[in-house]
Amino acid sequence: MDAFVQRNNTHERQQHDSSTAISWPQSVSSVNTDTSYDQNSDPAGRQNHFSHVHRSGQMASGSGSDCSSGFQFNQRREEGYDYDFVLPREDKYDCPICLLVLRDPYQTECGHRFCQNCIKRWLRETEAEPRCPVDNAPLGEGQIFPDNFAKREILALLVKCPNHKEGCDTQVVLKQLQKHLEICEFACVPCPNRCSHILLRKDLNNHLEDVCHLRTVKCPTCHTELQAEYLQNHVDICPLANVECQFCGNDGLIREQLQRHLSNDCPKAVIDCDFRELGCKETVERQAMAKHMQHCQQDHMQQMCTTIVSLVRLLQLKPNLNDTSGQTSNQGGQGEEGENSLNVLSGLLQTSMALGPQLGPQPPQRPHRLRQQFSTDNMLSHASSDSSTSRSGEAIGRRDDDRAISARTQAMSTVSMTSNHIPGVDLEGAPRLPFHQDFEFQSLKCQNATQDESLARHEQSLVEIQQKNDTLERTNRDLRSKVKALESTLADIEGRTCNGTYLWKIKNYSKFRREAEHGDTTAIHSPPFYSSFYGYKLCIRVNLNGVDSARGTHLSVFIHFMQGEYDDILEWPFSGRIVLTVLDQNPICEQRHHVIETLVSKPHLAAFQKPVTPRNHKGFGYMEFLPLGILDNSNYIKNDTLLIRAFIVNSST
Repeated sequence: MDAFVQRNNTHERQQHDSSTAISWPQSVSSVNTDTSYDQNSDPAGRQNHFSHVHRSGQMASGSGSDCSSGFQFNQRREEGYDYDFVLPREDKYDCPICLLVLRDPYQTECGHRFCQNCIKRWLRETEAEPRCPVDNAPLGEGQIFPDNFAKREILALLVKCPNHKEGCDTQVVLKQLQKHLEICEFACVPCPNRCSHILLRKDLNNHLEDVCHLRTVKCPTCHTELQAEYLQNHVDICPLANVECQFCGNDGLIREQLQRHLSNDCPKAVIDCDFRELGCKETVERQAMAKHMQHCQQDHMQQMCTTIVSLVRLLQLKPNLNDTSGQTSNQGGQGEEGENSLNVLSGLLQTSMALGPQLGPQPPQRPHRLRQQFSTDNMLSHASSDSSTSRSGEAIGRRDDDRAISARTQAMSTVSMTSNHIPGVDLEGAPRLPFHQDFEFQSLKCQNATQDESLARHEQSLVEIQQKNDTLERTNRDLRSKVKALESTLADIEGRTCNGTYLWKIKNYSKFRREAEHGDTTAIHSPPFYSSFYGYKLCIRVNLNGVDSARGTHLSVFIHFMQGEYDDILEWPFSGRIVLTVLDQNPICEQRHHVIETLVSKPHLAAFQKPVTPRNHKGFGYMEFLPLGILDNSNYIKNDTLLIRAFIVNSST
């Protein structure tokens, strides 16, 4: 069986502890609290820390020296400075009340220094005659005065940035600390867009440019400025966004051009026949309209004639078809008959247009177009007849020539009005650009459209890549959060399954020891563990360089109770024993000498009450657990690792 050294609490020690337990305002010879104080707790708990004073021998509580300087800028200004100083601070700069570095130091007539708010609150809240917290001498508010000399010395001390745990390695004198915090890249700041995000100042620009859903962005096509969360809705209706024709598949269009393309240009758009008002019910693709007009020409003529007859009957017109010239041949008679028919039709159309308001709304363009087409057909037939007729006389020949020239002119005008594919002629028959210039213009126009289409495609690709990148970043953040949650769950399960016996391996002991000696990290805490699966939640705190009177000489070990999920069904205060052991790692079992201390719960102490904070700021343990000289020169440290075991014995179970 392993040999060990066990130091239980003797009757003399308990008697000494009980005889020296007094309330704070009474006489004390030194400041040693009955329960250890963890300065990582909230300031409100720190004020309750001084409700009792307890003086003991080797078993006593230790005031933790670790601090959360990373959140110092949120600390209330009623207490001392709780920062990490570059050089170990001198005890003369510590306030005996809050145990922090003096803030606005005041000195008493008996020569002791306190924070201004600490000593004034002490004097005002003391019910009995106020006395000095250190030497118990009578003391009033008129017997304290500002110590400006100590204040200048303290403000000249070099401190680490409170955000050094986030990565800031700046060291600044205490007097200039507030100015540094206002520009520190590792300080937490809210998003100026009020999107509820709080992030480090160094990440603010990236958040405002790429992440914040309330940031102002520009539409990639129309460059309209709007908030990022509304960008997708805008893109769906943006008039300059690229769209694809549903009929011909042309994807080089923008949304505002789509309707014009469907109405005028799309070769596969389904349109009505030009003779729809005359009775043709066919609907065909635009590219097949010419073929339809050719195949259905006879039907269209029949419908047009029917319409003309109806108009003649409606208007009761009786055109004069008598020959007024008296000089016609067989062919000339046919030409004059066609001309008279054209005159009749022209007069009919003019009359119908004049009576338009009485007859109802009618398209103004189609009668003119049909009249021109009818005129063209007659003129072409006249021209053909005149070219085959022999000239019987000089007057008749001149008249035939003039008629042929007029027919050709009207025919060309009609073709230009009814065709959309003849370059060089506009809708009114007026000449436009020459063919080669128009072809060059159309070529440049096509190249420009192609380039616009390519540019729009590339911009759309960039937008899609950016969206994919944002999605991957969000996924990465979610996965990191899930990994942290899983790690926390795993650690919690490991702490529950230990069944009250927890073994803590402190790796990198030499590193933590140096930090404790330099004052960087004076205390370290173990992961939480449980007395049973649904039992009390605890953790171990170790000061590797000692604490208070044991600083630099002994290893200090304490137990802290923590808030658990099942605290409401447990019995409080905790009643039982806690056995703390520093394990000897000697490879020879017979030569192992474990150091064991047994803590017996004291229900009247706050350390064993139900925690009201995530970790009870008051702990219980030993300031002088093991001399550092023995610890460093033995097998307690092996492979730079220290082993501490805690065994929880709950008397209520």
